[in-house]
Amino acid sequence: MKPLFSRILGAAAASALFWAGPAAWAHGHGGGHAAMSSAAGLPASSTVSARDCWIRQLPPPAPSGGFLLVHNGGDQPTVLKGVSSPDYGMVMLHQTTEENGLSKMSMVHEVSIPAGQNLALEPGSYHIMLEQPREGLKVGDHVRVDFALGNGEGFSATCEVKPAKAMSH
Repeated sequence: MKPLFSRILGAAAASALFWAGPAAWAHGHGGGHAAMSSAAGLPASSTVSARDCWIRQLPPPAPSGGFLLVHNGGDQPTVLKGVSSPDYGMVMLHQTTEENGLSKMSMVHEVSIPAGQNLALEPGSYHIMLEQPREGLKVGDHVRVDFALGNGEGFSATCEVKPAKAMSH
């Protein structure tokens, strides 16, 4: 049984790294509210920033949700390709959709952000799915989340951990 568990755990970790993309593979991490000198080792974006980031923490093993507003201040569209955090073992981009009256969550591999526009990651829409929180993470803590863009740049956000009943920043 233990070898099967190890294979499943290894496959899950490899999958998380694959889907999170280069942001999860790099070894350094930047921090901060918007574009910083390094978001997961990537060059900082001068046009994409984040604000109002918060995480709805659920008791493990239930995944927590991350929400924020991403702004593309550039004159070209950009693509959000990956997300990672030093405070969570697995972080993914997700989208909630409704199908035949039922709500469904699916992992997404990229999300386009038009030039000069915002992308709201919010409950019931695009959001961040966070699993395997670090030991001791609690409501009121602030954690860094790093984002990778399709152009090879990145940015970071500082997110406040909020209780399960929280509905907005």
